[in-house]
Amino acid sequence: MKTLFFVESPLQLLNAFEAQHFFNMKEYIYYIRLSNDMINDAQIMHLINILNIKHTTLIKINAKKKGVTDYLKLMYYRYIFTLTSQADRILIGNFESKFCTLIMKKVPHNKIILLDDGARSIALQDRFTSAYCYDLFTMYEIIPLHKQHIYKNSYTYIQTRLKTLQLDEKKIMFLGSKLSEAGIISEAYYIALMQKISDYYVDKKIVYISHREEKKEKLQKIQHIPNIQIVTLEYPIELYGLYNKTMPHKVSSFYSTALYTLQKIYKLQAECFSFEYQQSPHKKSIDSVYAYYAKYMDIIHLDD
Repeated sequence: MKTLFFVESPLQLLNAFEAQHFFNMKEYIYYIRLSNDMINDAQIMHLINILNIKHTTLIKINAKKKGVTDYLKLMYYRYIFTLTSQADRILIGNFESKFCTLIMKKVPHNKIILLDDGARSIALQDRFTSAYCYDLFTMYEIIPLHKQHIYKNSYTYIQTRLKTLQLDEKKIMFLGSKLSEAGIISEAYYIALMQKISDYYVDKKIVYISHREEKKEKLQKIQHIPNIQIVTLEYPIELYGLYNKTMPHKVSSFYSTALYTLQKIYKLQAECFSFEYQQSPHKKSIDSVYAYYAKYMDIIHLDD
């Protein structure tokens, strides 16, 4: 049985790799889309090397500013993807990306399994119905719809590669976010939230793991807040245990996906900070993530 993977980010690739081992796949090909985002692409290449991922085909198409060459590549791959109907199973990272919709138009629903692309799976399941849905390979506790299959991703394989870590009770790991860069909140509000978080953990050292899409200017402002240390990783945060002997005992953030993955992989305590987003066009999706996270971690309301 030949399986095809289509992924576009480090987390999607890590989830695909777990699926490869979960389903004990023997014949497979990874189609990995590089976006010309330096950090994103570097982390993908790092994952391919450190996990020794085989049978990979790299596709280089700019994510934002596409030129003539990029559109010609899309046309070429549209033709190549007509061959996907011959595959027995296809696993896709980003359900809504233009790159992946080229594939999904050509393939019957029952051949497709969706991988987690951040916390999007939670909101996506809310939109699905028994008449229209896809099977999921997911880390989240999701109740299947009629005739839908939910395969549980427990990150079993990556955990076999990890070292035994000592947890540091004096440190908090805070996962940075692109909330302001994405226009969900203002940068000034984000900085004010980080000041409140600094006060909340006043007796701890906060190790702030920057998001790959955060602006340097914003990080420089956060660096000046007392008890916060900015750390930039060259690998996905989920691989932290491959490179370090100690780890902060607690992880916190806003509604970052990594809050959940680190809780699952490293059994860390997790705390999730809320913020004001009631006027955001993304309110419904954000609500669904916070409602889900509230079942598994404390939600802290900074603006109360």
